[in-house]
Amino acid sequence: MQLIKRTTLHYQEGTSDKVYEVDLCQTGENRYVVNFCYGRRGANLKEGVKTTQAVPLAEAEKVFAKLVAEKTKKGYQDVSTPPLEETLAKPEKPATRQEAILNRLANQSPSKWPLERAIWRAGELKIPEATPLIIPLIGSGDALRDYCIAWALGWCGGEGAVPALVRLRSNNKTPEFVSIIAFEALLKLADAQTKAGWQSEMIENLPPELTSAKSADEFSHTLRTYLNNGDYKRFALLDTIYQIDNENVRPALIDILKTAPLRPNYFLRFRHIFKMAEYRHDAEVFAILAYRFEKQGATYRSDSYAVRNFGSLRKYESKYNNSTSRWETIESSQFRDYMQRPDARIAYSSHTRDYFLRRVWRTLKTLGELGDTEYVKMAVGVLLQYSDADAETIRQTTVYRWDRSNWNRISFTHNWDAFGGDLTFNHILYENSPRYELKENSKAWRCRDSYKPGDAEPDVREEAFPQLWNNLLNYCDCF
Repeated sequence: MQLIKRTTLHYQEGTSDKVYEVDLCQTGENRYVVNFCYGRRGANLKEGVKTTQAVPLAEAEKVFAKLVAEKTKKGYQDVSTPPLEETLAKPEKPATRQEAILNRLANQSPSKWPLERAIWRAGELKIPEATPLIIPLIGSGDALRDYCIAWALGWCGGEGAVPALVRLRSNNKTPEFVSIIAFEALLKLADAQTKAGWQSEMIENLPPELTSAKSADEFSHTLRTYLNNGDYKRFALLDTIYQIDNENVRPALIDILKTAPLRPNYFLRFRHIFKMAEYRHDAEVFAILAYRFEKQGATYRSDSYAVRNFGSLRKYESKYNNSTSRWETIESSQFRDYMQRPDARIAYSSHTRDYFLRRVWRTLKTLGELGDTEYVKMAVGVLLQYSDADAETIRQTTVYRWDRSNWNRISFTHNWDAFGGDLTFNHILYENSPRYELKENSKAWRCRDSYKPGDAEPDVREEAFPQLWNNLLNYCDCF
């Protein structure tokens, strides 16, 4: 244990002559405790501990300052002398991402760094020391915070994670999407026997017509029939089937993920399953849905005034803003109320599609930036979805602009290669390419001015995270 800081307080009034010392000590990397001792000056001092367990520096300093302030308020005077440099060390400044995250989790005061992002980042970096700081935050914010907490606990693990997740999942007030990710976190932390027990319970609770299926093929056919009933409540079963995820039910789910329309009532469940697959690093399911988001257009444009085929359902309405003295276009209450209905018949807007396309690459990019070898497995899964049939006609476009200095018309020619419209495909293969580029807000990768389709390939590594592909032989069975 290393003494970082000491404050010595003295109280003298009448016959009282007391001393109170407060110590800030470091016990490990970014782990600190606050101790104290007190008694009559010149006598043996009694000792105590203010922190029951080691905490990050930011939290320890708050405890230290609060204790000193309490004693000062009671009349104690600070009589500390500056410690000798050779005997007392200065606390280390946060030098790592881990320390910065732990300090943010310990300090819950308003910050430019949202607490939810720090919780999520702790999970991405798999920081077990974050678990005791995250658990008390359950219920301290909205449902999104609880979702981030459940997500992070599954990766961080550590003492207390499983009971906390069980409590969160079993709480009747926990929203469905939080409960789903809490169960995924439990599956990640549970041993094989416990996991098998949970999955057996789920199998027993399946509809009788599904439990009586004698083969995977029969189960698949029966599941289709069950869902064709049209009752939106039945589609929640798809989440359960993916949670069971054994050799008897997975083929049926894979078939539905590949062929069912991205429409109600399927789409809500596809959203859940995509995030579950992302969390599990299930390359097959993740890739199937990533490919479908890429290839299937949105049901409706998010910026359209109304939704086609839904009669008078207007997306936007005009409202006068008294503070700005202007009319403003806002989302209509009619549309907002309709979309919150569990039986809504609209899904998969252009904004939603764009969000998932960004999320697919963000997930892969995060794995790559962390040096996680799972990146290669997930990226290979996505690439395997594509074939020559996805190639489009090579295009060339010419745009004209006026040079206002001399009013001459200038032409610009751009080339688009066969797979230019496949965003994630190109991120994986050509993120570092001198041939292709993705302009901001563009819907496709285009050829740089120095390259035309059919030119010789450059003698450089073009793919994202080439160092992770150096061990490709370990993954050759994927091909």
